[in-house]
Amino acid sequence: MLDLEKSRRLRILAVVAGAVVGLLIVRLGWMQLWQGGQYKKMAEENRLRKFYSQAPRGTIYDRNGAPIVANRPSFAISILPAEYTNPREETPFLAELTGVPQAEIEALLAAGQELSYTPVRVQRDVDQATLTRLEERRVRLPGVIVEAVPVRQYTYGKLAAHLLGYVGRISEEEYAVRKQAGYNLSDLIGKDGLERVWEDSLRGVDGGREVEVNAQGEEVGLAGEKAAIAGKSLVLTIDANLQKAAEEALEAQIKASRGRGAPAKGGAVVVIDVRTGGVRAMASSPAFDPNVFARGITTRNWSALLADPNNPLTNRAIQNAYPPASVFKIVTASAALDSGLTNPDEIFDDKGVYELSGWKFYGWETSGLGKLSLSDALTWSSDPAFYELGRRLGADRLASYALTFGFGAPSGIRLPGEAAGMVPTEAWKETTYGEPWYPGETLIAAIGQGYYLATPMQQALLLMAVANGGIIYRPMLVDKVLNPDGTPQTQLQPEVARTIYLKPEHWEAIRRGLEAVPVKGTAASVFQGFGQTLAGKTGSAETGRGTVHSWFACYAPADKPEVAIAVLVEDGGEGSTTAAPVVRKVLEAYFGLPSGALKAPPPGKGD
Repeated sequence: MLDLEKSRRLRILAVVAGAVVGLLIVRLGWMQLWQGGQYKKMAEENRLRKFYSQAPRGTIYDRNGAPIVANRPSFAISILPAEYTNPREETPFLAELTGVPQAEIEALLAAGQELSYTPVRVQRDVDQATLTRLEERRVRLPGVIVEAVPVRQYTYGKLAAHLLGYVGRISEEEYAVRKQAGYNLSDLIGKDGLERVWEDSLRGVDGGREVEVNAQGEEVGLAGEKAAIAGKSLVLTIDANLQKAAEEALEAQIKASRGRGAPAKGGAVVVIDVRTGGVRAMASSPAFDPNVFARGITTRNWSALLADPNNPLTNRAIQNAYPPASVFKIVTASAALDSGLTNPDEIFDDKGVYELSGWKFYGWETSGLGKLSLSDALTWSSDPAFYELGRRLGADRLASYALTFGFGAPSGIRLPGEAAGMVPTEAWKETTYGEPWYPGETLIAAIGQGYYLATPMQQALLLMAVANGGIIYRPMLVDKVLNPDGTPQTQLQPEVARTIYLKPEHWEAIRRGLEAVPVKGTAASVFQGFGQTLAGKTGSAETGRGTVHSWFACYAPADKPEVAIAVLVEDGGEGSTTAAPVVRKVLEAYFGLPSGALKAPPPGKGD
């Protein structure tokens, strides 16, 4: 009996042992055949560590080869998630050390868990004092490293900030789109302006090194290394010196307008080459310093920018639209001439007021400007003359010509967020407001008021059309793209966006009127003694809030045009008083003329 029992137990034991061995064999097979790659990857990660080196972004040069956006060396404090073993204790300590909120560090770590040996950058452009404090406390922060990374440097601070844009940490949405292109969650990416539009060119190819480590995590050898490749560079059409002059002149006039009691919330300047469409300067005030984004903007500073009532992040040159005021009279004159509703020899009698169906519509000079030809009406900005032309044209025919000149549509400049402006029609008003279009609204539209809205860029292109006899080029900011070694990759070419066909004698009548504006017309006092010819138009746009937007748009020289300029000062006063002096300063810089004394007419004495 005992032998039988012993034999039974041995058989059971053998079955159990066989089952265990069988399970082990199956498990081993599973691990070898199906999970072998995963375990091999884990073993490699324990033995090899990859450290990425960020590629410097391409340099941005002005038209003369001056670098206006470059890179400089800096240090960043980063975390290797795989070695960050005790985040509950380390994160509060790191937050105190760097000044980065604990919640922000935790969010960065959570987003970076999928790549355990890819550094998660906590703080960029770290000062030496912080680095010293970190080194003194390194033993308490395993997994925290210091990286040498390039940081974007905007050489002249706020200069051209709105067109250059800025860089910022890549968002989760952006990362999801660009992950396959090699982006990491700690990367910076172009967020606005040229930095955003030309991201694919400006971004380089990251490099890195693969390091072999021992069981203690110490480096014992270099398994491989790949050098980072810098991004491509851009050569702009912008002239940095002219840009500086435009910004300084604009800011000086905004300050002067405030001194006269006007709100003067901000303004814009556009200077564009009428022969190519190349933008020579584009200023918007107030501005911001893109360097604060490159270093990593704080929540407090970001909130302050958003809360600023003067909207420093808005590019007023293309992103805001305003009533075009009397500059729009160029469109009205063109429409009436081309439609055969007037001719260059017709004489208008400006008595200071125009009557329609018992309603009175006043001009800026209520005592009247007397008898004027169409050219004279432009020179002196006669409202009654253009009220009459508006009545003859009608709202919809006027709108069709405005569309032909490019109003109501983006100019096509390669920058984000360009506004289209507004070209109203009778059907538009009925649809939008449920009201009919009234005859008096056509009169107001003919002088660039009412529902019409335009950007400073659209006003500059209107003057380009007059200068070129109808040709409008698409505005361009980039002249060429350079390879990392500095050799040209792409040379961009001018592109005709639209052509307006008027008879030569009609263009000539309009030009005569504009050429006389700075000589004897509404801007004569501003350009007294100016050493160059120009053709321009003042404008004062009523806002309905008791304030006036100031406009002046022109081209120069008058006989052989090179540039068109549009200046807006938001809530700044009359065009002849506020915007025209900015244009003079810009043209002095463009032509290299000595700065002259400005004698703008007092408020209420011009358009």
